Amino acid sequence: MSPRAQRLFVAAGVFVVALIVYSVTLTPTVGLVDSGALTVAAWSLGNAHPPGFPLYLLLTKVAMFVPLGTIAVRANFASAFFAALACAMVSLAIAEMLLFVKPRKKEPSPQVLPLMAFGGLLLAFGRTLWGYATVAEVYALNTFLTATLFWLLLSWRRTREQWRIVVAAAVFGLALGVHHVTVGLTIAAIAVLVFRTGINVKTFVVCALVAILSVAAIYAYLPLAASHDAAMNWGNPNDSERFIRHVTAKQYRSYVSTDAQSSQLAGIMSYATRELGPRWLPLAILIALFGLLQALRRDVTLFWFLALVIAGNIAWALVYPIANDQDAYLLPTFVALVLAAAFALSRASRNVAIAMLALPVLAAIVHWPYRDRSGFGVTREYVDNAFRAMEPNALLMTNNWQLYAPMRYFLDVEKQRPDVKVIEHGMLIRGWYADSLVQRYPEMMRAVSYEFAAYRPYLDHFEAEDEAWRSDPTMSATMNARLDDLILALVRTQLENGGHVYATSDVALSRDAVDANLVQRFAAEYDLVPRGVVMQFLPGHQTRNVPNVPIETKNALAGTYEPDDVVVTEVRPAYHQALLLRGRYLALAQKYPEAMHAYEQALAIGPRDPNVERELQQVRAAATPAP
Repeated sequence: MSPRAQRLFVAAGVFVVALIVYSVTLTPTVGLVDSGALTVAAWSLGNAHPPGFPLYLLLTKVAMFVPLGTIAVRANFASAFFAALACAMVSLAIAEMLLFVKPRKKEPSPQVLPLMAFGGLLLAFGRTLWGYATVAEVYALNTFLTATLFWLLLSWRRTREQWRIVVAAAVFGLALGVHHVTVGLTIAAIAVLVFRTGINVKTFVVCALVAILSVAAIYAYLPLAASHDAAMNWGNPNDSERFIRHVTAKQYRSYVSTDAQSSQLAGIMSYATRELGPRWLPLAILIALFGLLQALRRDVTLFWFLALVIAGNIAWALVYPIANDQDAYLLPTFVALVLAAAFALSRASRNVAIAMLALPVLAAIVHWPYRDRSGFGVTREYVDNAFRAMEPNALLMTNNWQLYAPMRYFLDVEKQRPDVKVIEHGMLIRGWYADSLVQRYPEMMRAVSYEFAAYRPYLDHFEAEDEAWRSDPTMSATMNARLDDLILALVRTQLENGGHVYATSDVALSRDAVDANLVQRFAAEYDLVPRGVVMQFLPGHQTRNVPNVPIETKNALAGTYEPDDVVVTEVRPAYHQALLLRGRYLALAQKYPEAMHAYEQALAIGPRDPNVERELQQVRAAATPAP
């Protein structure tokens, strides 16, 4: 077998091992965070949240034609496939990096093959990529394209074959159609490698044109997708203004901040120390840092390439403090660290290189409990809890994205509960979303056409000049008042037509200052009665019977999760709040035994809260007959 065939064989082996592990630990249903929305967008060939991720949607749609389980499982498996490819491409990039160090050798150094396996499997069993390999998300594909780009650049540097850098330019353009921030941040590193290696003007111009044409071609998908009635058409980028707003992710610019850099840095360090093995043995990270020092001595171009990938990636993470997916933004850094770790071992003996395979094996053992999602049923359970609580012909209003996004999947794709209408309250400040409700629920929106017509013009002004609106209390108050009118009209109309209205507590009892007037108006007109994980709007004010709608929490409490996992930070607290509200309502109705049970369930889910424990003691005392 030729050396090239041997390298391809090792890369294929890495791919197969990674794909088997990812398949065994695959999520069996739709995931949390953005998985539900992305799955619906791909399934309907629509548009996802900014910047749109067109290449991801197209490739995931292709994967959905494979007759493998539900649509959600097919979307999840696409991520597993892309992540396994990413690991294989990293192993090939390691080979190019190591072969460049000793270009005069016809045969590869004996440690190249085991180090290829070492690096590919180290990335495969790292905590972050594995997490996004088992659920529908853009980051597995993004990592595959990033790794492919690195391999092409490193192989071009070694062979100087021009087709490789031209293909790299095309991959760069296509990768911008997945997650353009993390890919775009590698441009400084790419520039250093390319110009230090040497490129003529003609080739540079060709590469620039290829990259531009690639990104333009893939983003042409957005207006095409907006031209048909897709189930998920985020941003509705059907004209130049909306297109630019969507691609540049204008709605997320407010997240960029330098105020939380210390906490962001602490988070980055936490992700790094847990990434490539146990925190108590950060050996892979130490080897990677040593590899960077070795590169500075032995291959300065490689050093600057890897260092700039890491620096650009971390710089963005420091100023973009998002609530979820923070670790995903660091995946290019983790790829660079894996390459550096392999470089650190380039002068080790073959036996030592083989022995280092113990590190990815250790990482797999340590990370398995956190990344095995084969029994994950949190989203199914959460949505079922909400469906169970709602009577036929229901309207649900929520600000809970962890409930809304998977519910959209079960409503749109699996066609469950067609009688349920759901509105994401926080997204009503987006014109495209408000307009989508007119298409999705025409009869309901026709009944509130007066209030909608009074509110809709404010959205265009707000989206065009959102910063000016946020800084002008008068304009903001007027817009919020019109929105409140629309929401109250929706509630009133639904009830008058014989339907039922529900809301999660983040809407019904919102503590956000902008919702203060809305909450007061809710309380003035309706009783808000706890009903499972939601609250039901009932007209008038009187003592109500609280139906005993069970809240299943088995899946949310099972499994091993990081402290920052949304199951821990959002799903369990939502259950805790729903049970607590039920307990308080029952206590007010003097139904003390039922109230005690609800309090005890809340305390079993949430952290020990002295105030809640005190309330429970008061309920127990009230339930105890006087001597």
